[in-house]
Amino acid sequence: MTAVLPLSRHVLTALCPIRLTSGPDCDEPTAVARAFVRVQAALEAQLTALATLDRIEEAVVTAHGFPRVPLPRRSGLPDYAADAATITRYLGPGPAARRLTAELRRRQAAFVQAAAAAGMGMARAQEVRTARELSDAASHLLLAPTEARADLALKLAVLIAAGEATADDALAFPWLLLRALQANLT
Repeated sequence: MTAVLPLSRHVLTALCPIRLTSGPDCDEPTAVARAFVRVQAALEAQLTALATLDRIEEAVVTAHGFPRVPLPRRSGLPDYAADAATITRYLGPGPAARRLTAELRRRQAAFVQAAAAAGMGMARAQEVRTARELSDAASHLLLAPTEARADLALKLAVLIAAGEATADDALAFPWLLLRALQANLT
């Protein structure tokens, strides 16, 4: 199945006050309508996974701070380093850089250990799994046969939600025209 970019929940919600309709001659929901229910469920699962990951990250950062070290002040503003290359670039290869690099590694190890104990690895794996399920659900919807005008409007809404990276994109080509076409269908 073709991978679909992450869907913007905000865009999809704004574009989908659409009632899910049935096919032309039956009471059953169309394939696209059924696929859209799957997309909505995948969005909810991803939102839950992201919220769990955010809570764990916040708790670890609150307890242990960010895995970085402060560099000597420059121009009155504190600088921080989160990698050894930044420390070496800022301080050179001397003993001060080696001490700061050792401190950074200690803080990073403590952070990684705390994150593992808090379940961050499992939470990240769950978020990746839900993102893949969302992509699969969106691909399935986009490839499902269209049986009604509402199906085409749903497909356009999902396509727009996958393509608009920012709110400013809504006013750019081709998203503005796709939104207009989607509005015409609804």
